Amino acid sequence: MSIKIVIGIIAVVTCIMIAVFQNKKIWFTTGAALLVILLGTFVPNSIFHLPEDVIALEGNAAARSYAFVHALTEVIKWNAVLICLGSMMLSSVLAYSKVAAHVGSSLAKRSTNLCGAVVAILVVTALVSAFVGNIAAVIIMFPVAVSFCRGAGMKSGRLVAAVAMISNVEVAATLSASPESAMFAGFSGFRFNDFFIFDGRVSFFVICQVAMIAGCFFYYFVFAKNKRNRMEISVENLVSWGPSIILGIMVAGLSFMSYFHHRIESATGIFVFLMGLVSMAWFKLTQKKTAAEVIEAMMRTEWKTVVFLIGTFVLASAVREVGLMSDMVSLVEKFAGDDKVMVFIVLMAVSILVSAFVDNIVYVAVILPFASIYALAIDADPELFAFAILLGSCIGSCITPVGSSANIIATDMLKENGENLSFGEWIKTGIPFAVITAAVSGLFLWGVWN
Repeated sequence: MSIKIVIGIIAVVTCIMIAVFQNKKIWFTTGAALLVILLGTFVPNSIFHLPEDVIALEGNAAARSYAFVHALTEVIKWNAVLICLGSMMLSSVLAYSKVAAHVGSSLAKRSTNLCGAVVAILVVTALVSAFVGNIAAVIIMFPVAVSFCRGAGMKSGRLVAAVAMISNVEVAATLSASPESAMFAGFSGFRFNDFFIFDGRVSFFVICQVAMIAGCFFYYFVFAKNKRNRMEISVENLVSWGPSIILGIMVAGLSFMSYFHHRIESATGIFVFLMGLVSMAWFKLTQKKTAAEVIEAMMRTEWKTVVFLIGTFVLASAVREVGLMSDMVSLVEKFAGDDKVMVFIVLMAVSILVSAFVDNIVYVAVILPFASIYALAIDADPELFAFAILLGSCIGSCITPVGSSANIIATDMLKENGENLSFGEWIKTGIPFAVITAAVSGLFLWGVWN
């Protein structure tokens, strides 16, 4: 059995196990990564090709250790890992500060009708997700959604699902938002500002806003069916603007560094990580917290996501190194040829379908390099295909309650609140939401980047 088939089996089995056992996904990617490194250690030059200087060395020690060293120094994108760690720490204190919850509940209270209040909550959720990720957005906005539904005299499930879905749509909108966007930046060389304007055209942030607006319109009409107009909304008490100021400094710093960060490897990651540490220092010093409370706040950071991301980098690199990505390009080329429209539709449709059941991080890490390879083969803009993959994976994760970690957290929090949102109830709105947002934003993406 060839090493290519072995890696292919490992990748497929890992994806299936992640889809079936979402709460244990960290074990599967970590196990797959360790297996890849072990194979590379016992069979040197089989997965990760040895450079000439290593081959020239006498003995097998250098060759056998290459897989491990290569994984640590080149395969794992530490810039992306540091961005995730920093933004997660900041999101933890941002949730504590209740700024987003205060703003969202205040806007909802000022709305003249129920549908307008729903849209206000969703827009605030989207903005939070765009800068600190979908998990943080759900945790921050969940109490607002529940309080609003209680005041409007209706169940919370549908609005909580809407909050999770709109956060998924925005999760890759900026460099600091998610592992997916950090991975994309690593592969493409995108800087923070490039997510807004690139090559003289509006970039992925704007595309996500188009999808978000389409999603808000969809939920406006979903809640328009609810004839209740009685709304007794309580405004969340604001704790402090401190974390929001730190977030503003981080965004401004990333924007400034867009012009310089390529001079220092992992500069953006180091900066975001430092901002995360600053947020923890703010929590300790200004809020008079004990060391134990600070450690507890840090432990609320999604460390599992970081470990999951590291394992995913290794597995995705193995898929590329053994030639499976080239085989995939050849397969699509036979099916679609150089028809950009067909390739675009296939990439977006497959991304939507796969991401409904498989974690976005794994899918994006494995498939994203395909965009640049195929674009080069048919003389197309690589951003057109890369954005189609990113957009499709973000939207596809909205379809089912297991499509993203944010969805799982939302349903778990609902259960703790005494409500149960079934799989069928979720997809009842998840499917039309995905269809509408994909159609609108996909057409916009094609119009701008074709």
